[in-house]
Amino acid sequence: GHASHFYNAKEAKKYDSSSRMIGVQREITERAIELLRLPDPTTDKPSFILDVGCGSGLSGQVLEEHGHVWLGCDVSRDMLEVANERIEHKRLDAMNHGDDGGDMNRDNSDDDD
Repeated sequence: GHASHFYNAKEAKKYDSSSRMIGVQREITERAIELLRLPDPTTDKPSFILDVGCGSGLSGQVLEEHGHVWLGCDVSRDMLEVANERIEHKRLDAMNHGDDGGDMNRDNSDDDD
């Protein structure tokens, strides 16, 4: 069957909170960063990554921790909703701590290439 049928709201939240899945996604994403030889955002511009099949955004979270910017898409609306909840929670948390949310609100359209 279609993947969106397997990851309804209940399964999406279960997937996103599984320590096993979080660990697997972290390991895969860190390996991808290494294999892609993405530049170090502390010395170069951050990379803009398209995450096709982003699920609940676990890999995107790792990309952000490494200083990169990402855009995700997925066939499961419920997985995307979990990802959006995480982003919104992070944004609100940053606002409550006097931070503007970092690169989440940054407009890179005027940056030099």
